[in-house]
Amino acid sequence: MRAIRGWACVLAAGLALSGPLGGADPSLNQVLSSIELRYNKLATLRIDFEQTLSYFGRQPRVERGTLSLRRPQMMHWDYSTPEGKLLVGDGDLLHLYDPLTNQVRRVDLTRATDLRAPLAFLLGRLNFRRQFRNLGFEDIGGRRVLVGEGQPGRDPYGRVEFTYDPATYRIEHIRVVGQDEAVTTFAFRNETVNLPLDTSLFTFEAPPGAQMMDESPERGGQ
Repeated sequence: MRAIRGWACVLAAGLALSGPLGGADPSLNQVLSSIELRYNKLATLRIDFEQTLSYFGRQPRVERGTLSLRRPQMMHWDYSTPEGKLLVGDGDLLHLYDPLTNQVRRVDLTRATDLRAPLAFLLGRLNFRRQFRNLGFEDIGGRRVLVGEGQPGRDPYGRVEFTYDPATYRIEHIRVVGQDEAVTTFAFRNETVNLPLDTSLFTFEAPPGAQMMDESPERGGQ
């Protein structure tokens, strides 16, 4: 389960939606509603990602690839680093394939609570105020960053930082600090929206000989 939590200790977060508003220094409400509107109206999205996982002084692990999404809740993470790693969500189940072990971990999306917050904008169901506490802005690295906190005892993350483009409200970078102080970051680029994506892309087929590790109790986990 840690592999999936590391992938996204991350999905987000009512607030009535409205269009982007003008002004040199938009208010918090304006920024929240503008980001929500941008992503909640998308049907599909494809984007390149770089994911970095840091655990307690260990050497950070960097993974890269391309993410394709189709609403509602369908996702396909195709990793180039490490080559062959794959994460597919068909709307009900998440399948994570690790080529090093030739194992597939399968989890019900409804049970993967850690997937519902920092990356929810990708699935088009973003609601910041519902998901995060103490929302506000901080100046980090010369950028105005949107910051929120998780619910103690409920969420696996303590703090999430969203770096966004103030002209388009596109989310460029997310940094998630877990309750265990592990840090996961995502950098996004080369975004394409509302492109045709066949549903077959989100159907998982296990590689030959792969061992299925079912982590869904109601399905009789192995």
